[in-house]
Amino acid sequence: MIHNFAMDGKPTLKELAAMTGFSVSTVSRALSNAEKVKYSTKKRIDSAIDEYYGRKNRTLSGIIGLIVPDLANQFFPLMLTGIDNVASISGYTLILSNSDGSPEKEDKVLNKMIDIGVEGVIFVSSGNATDFTRQVVSSGIVPVVFLDRHPCIDGIDFITTGNYEGMYQAARYLLTLKHRRILYLGGKPGTSTENERLSGFKAAMEEAALPVEERDVLCADFSFQKGYEVVRDLLCGNRFEYTAIAAANDNMALGAIKALQEKRISVPDQVSVIGYDDIPGAEFSGLTTIKQPFVEMGRRATYQLLATIKDPFIPKQTVILPTTVVFRNSCAIASDYTG
Repeated sequence: MIHNFAMDGKPTLKELAAMTGFSVSTVSRALSNAEKVKYSTKKRIDSAIDEYYGRKNRTLSGIIGLIVPDLANQFFPLMLTGIDNVASISGYTLILSNSDGSPEKEDKVLNKMIDIGVEGVIFVSSGNATDFTRQVVSSGIVPVVFLDRHPCIDGIDFITTGNYEGMYQAARYLLTLKHRRILYLGGKPGTSTENERLSGFKAAMEEAALPVEERDVLCADFSFQKGYEVVRDLLCGNRFEYTAIAAANDNMALGAIKALQEKRISVPDQVSVIGYDDIPGAEFSGLTTIKQPFVEMGRRATYQLLATIKDPFIPKQTVILPTTVVFRNSCAIASDYTG
């Protein structure tokens, strides 16, 4: 039976329409028991009403969750600073879990957070969302704001930065320094951040009439160690023909610099290196990089989550924060440029 709404705090027709995906007129006809409304439609609306009152009557825990793929990457703890700041000021306790980039572990962590009663989750996914994550988002059982990496789900709250534009600017800067042979060190394949940064790099190179061949793009998984190993192997194989390296994060850039230095190749006199993120290690090492506003990213994600906890029916939004180039000492005019 469809519920009787003779009580305070009842959901509006618009809220029920948002929860079920039906039109306001369909919801209205179902509630009035119109004969032409399908039984399955009435049951879906009935379930939505149960869900609504379940939310209304749920004891608030004062806890929000954060899931990240790799705490060893300085970028994510730096975002945590902004998240924890807003959570603390707003009276919330934050619980953190590292998924190790495993979709299976993400499912377990998210399920556990729901079980302990978190009021919402900020989620940096390892890649495309799992079926379980999609079910959580579509059901609305707990508000979720996705941060940094897009999970390929429509109609979500998502906070990120201009990855395409940032890497485009990195490549353009190297091009202005007369570099024509540039190696691209990429992160985890399939993630939105990697896809967008690689696209930005290729766009800048193509504008300069410099085609990017398959051998010019190497995966280093956003890792210092992998960045080091990829460049070391190129150098050991006598196949290193580049005057510059554009890395999709600072960890890989710093790993590349280590490999170059071991071969007594001067940075930037012989090879220029530009990174992405502007982690503290970038400043200490004099790395030119693309700065992401990681603290602000965390703050914006938390504000959006708290707003959704307060009102689950506020419009979903995507926020793209700008990046900037930070000029330091790791880039110079191409070593083979004669003017």
